[in-house]
Amino acid sequence: MARQTLNYSRRKRLSPLIFGVLCAVAGLGATQADATNLPSTTLGATGTNTLTSSNPSANQVVSVPPTQLQLVFRDPLASVDIAAQMGLSLACNGTLVGLGQAQLGTDFKTVSAALTQIPPAGLCVVSWSLPDRSIGSFNFTSAVAIQSTIVGATTDGATTDPNTPVIIGEVISQQKSAPRVGGILGLLRIFEYLLMASLFGGLALVVTAWPEGPTYGIMIRYMRLAWISCMLTMYLILTLSTMRESSQGFIVSLNPFEWFGALNYAGGGVLILRFVLIAACGWVALVPDRVNDPATQFSALGLLLAMIGTLGFTRLGQDVAVFSYVLGAIHAVAMAYWIGGLMLLARVILVGPGGEDLVSAVYAFAKHSTIAFGVTIFTGVLQIYLLDSASIFTSGHGRLGVLKVIIVAIMIFISLVFKTFVQQRLAEINKLGGNMAWRLRRAVSVELAFAVIALALTSWMVSTQPPKAVAAISAPTANYAFREDLHNEKFHVVISLTPGVTGVNAMRIELIEPRRINNFTIKLIPQAIGYSGIQINVPISRPGAAIIAGDGTFILNAPGIWNIEITGTTTTGDLTPLATTLAVTQAPEQAPTTPTTLPITTTTGG
Repeated sequence: MARQTLNYSRRKRLSPLIFGVLCAVAGLGATQADATNLPSTTLGATGTNTLTSSNPSANQVVSVPPTQLQLVFRDPLASVDIAAQMGLSLACNGTLVGLGQAQLGTDFKTVSAALTQIPPAGLCVVSWSLPDRSIGSFNFTSAVAIQSTIVGATTDGATTDPNTPVIIGEVISQQKSAPRVGGILGLLRIFEYLLMASLFGGLALVVTAWPEGPTYGIMIRYMRLAWISCMLTMYLILTLSTMRESSQGFIVSLNPFEWFGALNYAGGGVLILRFVLIAACGWVALVPDRVNDPATQFSALGLLLAMIGTLGFTRLGQDVAVFSYVLGAIHAVAMAYWIGGLMLLARVILVGPGGEDLVSAVYAFAKHSTIAFGVTIFTGVLQIYLLDSASIFTSGHGRLGVLKVIIVAIMIFISLVFKTFVQQRLAEINKLGGNMAWRLRRAVSVELAFAVIALALTSWMVSTQPPKAVAAISAPTANYAFREDLHNEKFHVVISLTPGVTGVNAMRIELIEPRRINNFTIKLIPQAIGYSGIQINVPISRPGAAIIAGDGTFILNAPGIWNIEITGTTTTGDLTPLATTLAVTQAPEQAPTTPTTLPITTTTGG
């Protein structure tokens, strides 16, 4: 009886505990039952939301750099703020990749986040978590290979930098732009030609027609001023040429020792030699009587001929006939005697009345100038034929040559009228009156005005490339699958590529003209959507070739048509771009790469 009483008391104490447990279980069940009756927009609060798809998708191998992550959830998210508060991260090969702020789409299921950097190659893990404690992750593989080291040895051009890269999707290095000094150089060349002609023609006229010239103070001052001005002009030309070739500042380029490094080509060497010869001609210009002294006459005339003869070698180093240099030197000598003599008449001999020596000088020059302009015209026409040939009306250089011939023809007419007048009026007089000097000076000044126009055209022609002065295209030693010659009036490039299939390729880039280029760039852009383009910063500034070796650093990642665009700048502005297309076939051993379905914009450059 006592034992029954004890068992009853124990059951009585356990009953409240059992009843509490049963109530708790019943309460949870009711809560769960109520939750199933809530609207669908609050299902995320259960912490059971999952992904239905993603981009990149799980276990995908990505060969094109993705621009964003895209997650599509099964259940709608409550509000835009939830996307902003969610946790989202991307790590590739153990390295965190920067992501932008997550954005919720209009369907309240799609969350996207932009990538702020290109993910490195390797296994990538995307982890996400929502405010309702729903979490998850998935993996994909990044097979993105950024090409970053392409070097080419160059031939007949500037030395390449072995660290100059070719980059997919962005630009890392850019060549420094050269100062645009072409207009100033063109103007200085006009003064250079005039002043050199003044030195040579003035002293040559003293030898051939006016031996009394060195006795006049005005003659001595004229020759000294012409020499000093010529020296300063040539110094500025060398300084600006150095600035353009080396992309240095004006103050640095004033140092003559900088000239030898920047002007280390044939045309630059001619400029330096011309400056040295002009400086040496100061020995004659400062004491003009040395051209009459038998002891110094040969040396003096030799210096003057060498100085003016360098004008015929302006195109040294270009692919022109050797005979054109001989013609150029003869043309320069005849031109300098003609124009230099006119300068001496206008500035010294005809400034006022004079005696018999002035009459003889004018009369003799009128006779000699006929021979001088005859030689000038003959050699000039031959030069135009050698440099332009049948392209005289189709090339820029040829058209300028035709215009120059017209100007010179007007000068010839004026010169013939001047000669006739001199022979009629000065043949029987032995004294030059003030009125006659003024009339003759006016005629000479008109002829000089046309001479300045002709020299301006000459300066312009020097800066252009005649059709016959183009370097011969050197055929590559390798057999390239793709080779195309692209050119317009001022831009000429030969592109060679092999094997022309997806994967590793090799390329040869040959610059024919212009003679100086900056920001030389080649862009290869696939027409296939979802693939990045390639930009090549070609590290040459003068005609030559850059080689991109087939060592695995230059990869075409998409089959199909690629657009090729070639750009560059010169001192006179941007060149007209060259363009072509390249058909890339799929490599037999390489499976086609399926681009991601995201709307990726193809970019070339930073």
